[in-house]
Amino acid sequence: MASGEEGKALRRFDQATTQRTTTSHPLSATTTTRPLGQSAARRRGRMVPIIIVISALLISALLVFISSGLNFLPASFFHSGTHATTANAAVGTQKIVGHVYFMSSGQIHQDTSEGIADQVQISLTSISNPAAGKALYAWLLSDDAVESQSVLLGKVAVQHGIVNLRYTGDQQHTNLLDFANRFLITEEDASITPNMPSLDKSTWRFSAQFPQTPDPLDSVHHFSLLNHLRHLLSTDPTLKKLGLPGGLDIWLFRNTQKILEWAGGARDDWSQHSAGLMHRYMIRILDYLDGLNFVQNDVPAGTPVLTDPQIARAGLLEINANQEPPGLLYHVGVHLQGIVQSPGSSTEQHVLANQINTAINKVQALLEQVHKDARQLVTFSDAQLLQPPALALLDDLVKNAQDAFMGQFDPTTGEIQDGVTQIHFAVARLATMNVAVAS
Repeated sequence: MASGEEGKALRRFDQATTQRTTTSHPLSATTTTRPLGQSAARRRGRMVPIIIVISALLISALLVFISSGLNFLPASFFHSGTHATTANAAVGTQKIVGHVYFMSSGQIHQDTSEGIADQVQISLTSISNPAAGKALYAWLLSDDAVESQSVLLGKVAVQHGIVNLRYTGDQQHTNLLDFANRFLITEEDASITPNMPSLDKSTWRFSAQFPQTPDPLDSVHHFSLLNHLRHLLSTDPTLKKLGLPGGLDIWLFRNTQKILEWAGGARDDWSQHSAGLMHRYMIRILDYLDGLNFVQNDVPAGTPVLTDPQIARAGLLEINANQEPPGLLYHVGVHLQGIVQSPGSSTEQHVLANQINTAINKVQALLEQVHKDARQLVTFSDAQLLQPPALALLDDLVKNAQDAFMGQFDPTTGEIQDGVTQIHFAVARLATMNVAVAS
């Protein structure tokens, strides 16, 4: 299917399952933005370089992740009220003993899906020790019924009934969601490490999988939960045809980060009286917000493309209803909605998808304000760009770009939340399998 045809089919899928309340996102929300804590006058000339702020934020997030394991996002993103109670609960006839989480090393490459969903964390409770002379082995399996692929995640150590096993990936940082759909623990000979799981199902102790039952409301693609997760975290067909591998989430993250970098660069150039550079930054920002199919409506006639034309094919915003390709924010929202509707999706995934969608709506409103400011600034002459009104617009542009990417401070919780950085980690959390006793 051609890129345009897939985009149109996505629209039909969306329209068949919900009424769009805006032309830019399937769900609308009231947006509340926080003050930066400083007046514009105080910020002028004292703004920390944007790239330093971004680096500090990401390093901080990584350190928190390392120190506290998986629960490193704000409570509003992860607390569903069910994770703590389902570890040993019975769902139907299956006893849930824990979870398998897909995680990213961050060793990413722009032209591949490597470094995304390339690691796995296994967390289980109430696990019995294997029989004498036996060992437990954890596996990831593909969903290919003809040529099944398996990856040994490691020998499973049980300590007081608890299993915590981390698979850090291969040397190529292969995206495991590209092929994997199932998880299995087998009990086999401890003296010989198997190269594939036993075919004898009596050795199978625990298992999990992402459901592949098509959504009955999706009359076009018949996407399953697995399809939606792969579009977000592995390969989205629309982006793949544009030469953008890795799924929707990573491009939302990368491109919003660039908006913040360029906004900060333009703000810094005001104090250097570099009107020409400021103007070029506004063009770049609009390239990424609009996408190349629509940016010419917002820049002066004959303005060249100043960004990577391949990346800028997919804009962040939905400029026109039913545009092709869809705006990244809208496109992510479609797949979040699909996850909620997919047969077999869990309560935790429903709660998390709705929380991510709320955050996306806030980011949408913030980036629309960035868009409004950039559209005005790009029309200014060099002399106008160096006047105080331009500085006021730049302050507003940087503030909203910062809140969109880094998140907004919630004084009631003391957390920074609802930015693309938090969305990025929360989307990865959607790729969670419930592990049950093998039947």
